[in-house]
Amino acid sequence: MKKGGKLIRLVHNPTAGEGRYTKKEIISLIESHGFRCAYTSSKRRGIRGVDPETEFIAIAGGDGTVRKIILKLLDKKLKYKRPIALLPFGTANNIATALHISSNNKSNITSWNNYHLKKFDVGQVVGLETIEFFIESFGTGLFPKLMSTLKATDTTAIDTPEKEFKLALDTLHELSMNYEATAATIEIDDQVFEDRFLLIEVMNISSVGPHLKLSPDADPGDGYFDVVLVRESERALLSSYFEKRKTHERIKFPVKTIRTKSLIINTSCQDLHSDDQVLENTSTGQMHIKNLDSLLEFVVNKKSEV
Repeated sequence: MKKGGKLIRLVHNPTAGEGRYTKKEIISLIESHGFRCAYTSSKRRGIRGVDPETEFIAIAGGDGTVRKIILKLLDKKLKYKRPIALLPFGTANNIATALHISSNNKSNITSWNNYHLKKFDVGQVVGLETIEFFIESFGTGLFPKLMSTLKATDTTAIDTPEKEFKLALDTLHELSMNYEATAATIEIDDQVFEDRFLLIEVMNISSVGPHLKLSPDADPGDGYFDVVLVRESERALLSSYFEKRKTHERIKFPVKTIRTKSLIINTSCQDLHSDDQVLENTSTGQMHIKNLDSLLEFVVNKKSEV
C-alpha cells in the first residue's frame, strides 16, 4: 500500500463483470489516482480492522455485492461506519443508476478527490421469521417468482447482459399472463387497500430487476418509499407493458405509485424477495415495513448530485 493520499478500503467481488478487473488491476487503478488502497475480497465472511484513517469504503461489484457488504457493515460497530463509494461491475447496477454513478470507473475514481455525500435510506421489514433489511426494494408476487424461475433456468447460452435482460423480460411477460394473484390487505397511512394482487413492490430506488423503472420519481434519500400495487384486474395492462418494454426501453410503467414512510402488508403469498434475494421458507402474515431514514451515505460526483 503506497504512502500518501486518502486511504480507501476496497471491497471487491473478483467474479463481477465477468472478472474483467483482477485484484491487482483494480488496486493499481485506484492508486494511480493518488489514493492508498486496503483490499478485501467480498468472498470473505466479514470486514475486519477498518483503519481509523479510512476515508470511505469502495465496493466494486454488482447490486448483490453492494447489498451483501452494506448488510455486513450495518452489523458492525460505529467505528466501522464510513461513506460508501461504488464501482459498478454488475449487470443491472440499479443502485448505481439510482445515484447517477457512471459505469466509467476511471471517471468515478477521479471524482473521489472532490465528492458529495448523498443520504440513502434503508428499509426494515418486521413480521417474518427474521427481521429483513432492503436497499432497493421489498415485494411479493411476480418479481420474486421471476427470480426463482430464472434461478431454475438453464442459462449456459446467456453470455451477454443484453441476452440476460431479454430472458428476464420474456420470462416476466409469460409469468404475468398466468401467475396466480394472492389476496392481501395493505395499510398505507389512512388508506386500506384490499384485493387480489399480482405484485406488491415497496421501492426505495426507481428500478427493479432488468432495468424496470417502476417508480421514476423515487429518491432513495428522501425518507419515503414508493409503493407499487398491481391488482389481478390489471393483469392485461401489466402484460401489455412487459410486451412493449421488450422493444421500447423508455416506456412508462402504467401504475402510479403511493408515497409513504411506512406500511403494513397482510398476505399469505409465499413469493417474497428482499432486493435480489428470494426469501424462502418464510411464514407470512402481517409485515410492518418502515423507512430507516438516511441510515447510509454514498459518495457521488458533485456534477451529478442527486
